[in-house]
Amino acid sequence: MEIAMTADIFVAGLAGLTVIAVLIYALTSARDRDRDTR
Repeated sequence: MEIAMTADIFVAGLAGLTVIAVLIYALTSARDRDRDTR
Protein backbone atom coordinates (compact mmCIF):
# COMPACT_ATOMS: atom_id res chain seq x y z
CA MET A 1 0.00 0.00 0.00
CA GLU A 2 2.81 2.44 0.91
CA ILE A 3 4.56 1.74 -2.37
CA ALA A 4 1.35 2.34 -4.32
CA MET A 5 0.74 5.64 -2.51
CA THR A 6 4.33 6.72 -3.17
CA ALA A 7 3.93 5.86 -6.85
CA ASP A 8 0.70 7.88 -7.05
CA ILE A 9 2.41 10.88 -5.43
CA PHE A 10 5.36 10.52 -7.80
CA VAL A 11 3.08 10.35 -10.85
CA ALA A 12 1.07 13.35 -9.61
CA GLY A 13 4.24 15.37 -9.04
CA LEU A 14 5.61 14.36 -12.43
CA ALA A 15 2.35 15.42 -14.11
CA GLY A 16 2.47 18.74 -12.26
CA LEU A 17 6.04 19.39 -13.38
CA THR A 18 5.08 18.53 -16.95
CA VAL A 19 2.18 21.01 -16.88
CA ILE A 20 4.45 23.72 -15.45
CA ALA A 21 7.10 23.00 -18.08
CA VAL A 22 4.50 23.28 -20.87
CA LEU A 23 3.24 26.60 -19.47
CA ILE A 24 6.79 27.99 -19.26
CA TYR A 25 7.49 26.79 -22.81
CA ALA A 26 4.30 28.48 -24.06
CA LEU A 27 5.17 31.75 -22.31
CA THR A 28 8.74 31.64 -23.65
CA SER A 29 7.60 30.95 -27.22
CA ALA A 30 5.06 33.80 -26.95
CA ARG A 31 7.80 36.21 -25.82
CA ASP A 32 10.05 35.08 -28.66
CA ARG A 33 7.22 35.72 -31.15
CA ASP A 34 6.74 39.23 -29.73
CA ARG A 35 10.46 39.92 -30.12
CA ASP A 36 10.41 38.67 -33.71
CA THR A 37 7.35 40.83 -34.49
CA ARG A 38 9.00 43.94 -33.08
